[in-house]
Amino acid sequence: MHSAPRPEGRATVEINDQGVIMAGIVAYGAYIPWLRLERKLMAESWGIPGAPGEIAIGNFDEDAVTLAVEASRDCIADDPAGVGGLYFASTTAPYAEKASSTLIASVLDLAKESMTADFGASPGCAIAALLSAANAVDSGAADSVLVAASEYQVARPKTADEQTWGDGAGAVLVGKDNVIAEIKGIYSSYGDESMGTWRLPAEELKRESNPRWHSANVFIPDITTAVKEAIAKFGVGPEDISKLVVMAPDFRSHQQVAKALGIKDPSMVQDALFAFVGGCGAAQPLMMLAGALEEASPGDKILVAGGGDTYDVVLLEVTDRIKDLPARRGIKGHIGSKHNLDSYAKYLSYKDLVPLEPEDNSSSAIQMWRDRKSILPLYGRKCEACDLVYFPPRRVCPNCHAYDKNVDWKLARKGKLWNFIDDNLAPSPEPPTTLTITDLDDGARIFLQMTDREVSSTELGMDVELTFRKIHDGGGFHNYFWKTRPVR
Repeated sequence: MHSAPRPEGRATVEINDQGVIMAGIVAYGAYIPWLRLERKLMAESWGIPGAPGEIAIGNFDEDAVTLAVEASRDCIADDPAGVGGLYFASTTAPYAEKASSTLIASVLDLAKESMTADFGASPGCAIAALLSAANAVDSGAADSVLVAASEYQVARPKTADEQTWGDGAGAVLVGKDNVIAEIKGIYSSYGDESMGTWRLPAEELKRESNPRWHSANVFIPDITTAVKEAIAKFGVGPEDISKLVVMAPDFRSHQQVAKALGIKDPSMVQDALFAFVGGCGAAQPLMMLAGALEEASPGDKILVAGGGDTYDVVLLEVTDRIKDLPARRGIKGHIGSKHNLDSYAKYLSYKDLVPLEPEDNSSSAIQMWRDRKSILPLYGRKCEACDLVYFPPRRVCPNCHAYDKNVDWKLARKGKLWNFIDDNLAPSPEPPTTLTITDLDDGARIFLQMTDREVSSTELGMDVELTFRKIHDGGGFHNYFWKTRPVR
């Protein structure tokens, strides 16, 4: 631990009991990719020691944006009504210069007057986004703000990071109505300046100095000090805390933080998901918070600590309203829904770490803009003459041929598989490409690719759901659309 006192002014605290903080957590959600990779396959490929367990791997058609979309949908149950903003936090956003928050807000079909903002540069950006959302709600700038954090990480092969990092996303809805966890206190401070992990402009992979040294001499002392000072400021004792949600770069550091805080009961520390998901960077604290809220009871006090250059600590108190929150997949639902990759080579191809035959894709930014409503929030049309719901949208009804007698119609997100074919000729990192025709629950019939499936298990009439994915890169930018998948 550092013996030198912290300079005055490095920390701030606001306590709900004094009427400063009124916003709270209204709902939560999470997303863990369907694909997993056992760490032993990585180790065997390089002939090096391997850790037990597995990591979650985003599919070849996923990235930080699609992961955040999934967690956000889980949080708001595909209902954007009343959501007044979207804050997105990630250190692996797909664009170095372009907002991802507006893309996610468009897919979720949030109102045009919604506030949007992107947070990044540090693993602590998710908690920073959460605090900014609380400030926006408290100030009256928005009735509620959805905060989504995600990471789609690429580690250097044959490193400890490769066996540590996983992909995932978490989301919370911050508001004042129907709060399931009140914000009772906030504490912030910045740590001692150091070079832990960083990435220079135009670089794909992160750099790091000495991870074990940095963890022992910088991260653990700084985040431990922040938590201790926060508890003192909040006026609560360690015995008052029901669950400690504290992020960490790896399993060893997570254990050492708990030890440094004097926590002897392991059940008091929220699982950081290293064993079967991996370290999810900026997304980790919101994913852990989702896991804590899944098992929380009214009156529980949850202490959330995020860090990475800046350290933020939030004290939450669970309310009776958590008992009325509708069920969601969350952490538990996604943990058990998985498919293990059978080779390390597939993982390398999904992460673009091995050269494959390049695809000749093209796209038009103007066309993407023109079709944005049908592509992103997936709107079709409903004929007012015969009530047919159809996609893609067009002026003439394909059933009764009525002209310009239709209204925009947001398509259902679930349905049944009407027909499919496995295309072995279409270029794909995971052939064959399964092409599907699905009858959605609202009557629309739509042609889409299928993802997150085992080829042998695809059956006519099976229940499917829609998921937002990356289709290809063309025109110098990422092209997204929807796909079907078996219901997870």
